[in-house]
Amino acid sequence: MIVVNRMGDVINVSAMNEEFSISYSEMKLAQLLKISEKSQTVADMENFNILLEEVKDICSQAEEEKVQAFHPDIYKDSKTGAYHLKLDEGVISRVPMPSALVRRIEESMDKGLDISPLMKCWMRFLRNKKADSATFANKFFNYIDMKYKHPKIYDEKIAAGYTPDIATEMAMVYQVKITNEGLINCYKVSKEVDWKYKAGEDGEAVKVNLYDRTFDPVTGEVTGDERDDLNAEERIFLPSVMGTSGDEFFCEGSLTNAKGHIIRVGHVHRLESWDLVDCNDNHSCVPGLHVGGLHYIACYSGCIHNVFIDPMHIGAIPDDDTGAMRVLQYFVHSTMVAVNKSIYHSSKYAEKTDEQWQEVKKEILADFGTLKENTDQAQAEIEAL
Repeated sequence: MIVVNRMGDVINVSAMNEEFSISYSEMKLAQLLKISEKSQTVADMENFNILLEEVKDICSQAEEEKVQAFHPDIYKDSKTGAYHLKLDEGVISRVPMPSALVRRIEESMDKGLDISPLMKCWMRFLRNKKADSATFANKFFNYIDMKYKHPKIYDEKIAAGYTPDIATEMAMVYQVKITNEGLINCYKVSKEVDWKYKAGEDGEAVKVNLYDRTFDPVTGEVTGDERDDLNAEERIFLPSVMGTSGDEFFCEGSLTNAKGHIIRVGHVHRLESWDLVDCNDNHSCVPGLHVGGLHYIACYSGCIHNVFIDPMHIGAIPDDDTGAMRVLQYFVHSTMVAVNKSIYHSSKYAEKTDEQWQEVKKEILADFGTLKENTDQAQAEIEAL
């Protein structure tokens, strides 16, 4: 006997010792109910198995439709159940998509959101030196999927009369964002350089204020600061923790092109090579440029910057719940302590137009693709996609 039940948006089918579950559609429910009715009158296993095969065909077709609804560039391996990136000319990436990414795609589709940024993020990640590691791929997408209870939003909702549980739900935000080009938008904490050295009376270095300030003659309170008239790009920062004691990195842009420890808005910051990034996920507080999400930066004091990271430049994620990422390179596009002179679009740093994505795919094919032989079997497999 074949039993068919609908539970909300899901159709469940029980047939002997086999169970099936597909997304609801009026047509498929009608088809399965008709088969269920027939199963109640069959007199032998031969006819029952014929009906069972019909059920399997309907459920299999529903699964294929679900995958196609995901994205035209996603392929599901029927033998392993894993999802893969489907590229041109019947080429399929051998690296399976992490479950965290598949779940995020499903959630985005349910909300009617564009999943192209997620797909592009995965494409960029496939260029990472550790892309072949399923553990690292899952760690990465768990990292960008992590949530954070924003204290300001929570307090606003509580003040508005919401219960703590509802206020918490409404205050949950993604700790890092994904740009339209598939870059990761996260954060960097630094300390601003507000001092300079000049020669003292005996020729020794004396630390003095970099910017002139004005004071109230009675109270001594600061009434003006020269830096308030400067754009974000004109101000100079140093890493919050390491200062000038860590490995030197390049700061490259319109105002600075030098190797040292300076951080500037509108500039690319990069280490000279991967040799300067500890890529072991089990190590913490080791070499590499450090960036993180909202929970991570909440643990530090200083100036907060918004930065872009290409997934190909991520070397390690020691803690995919609340920790930092160690990277080879990042771009600072703004800071929360000053106003930019210019606007920096993620598309400029990504340096990939829609037309150039075809070139990205070719790079991926060279390293991660498995070209299928041009046989009848392979051709049928490709056409089935």
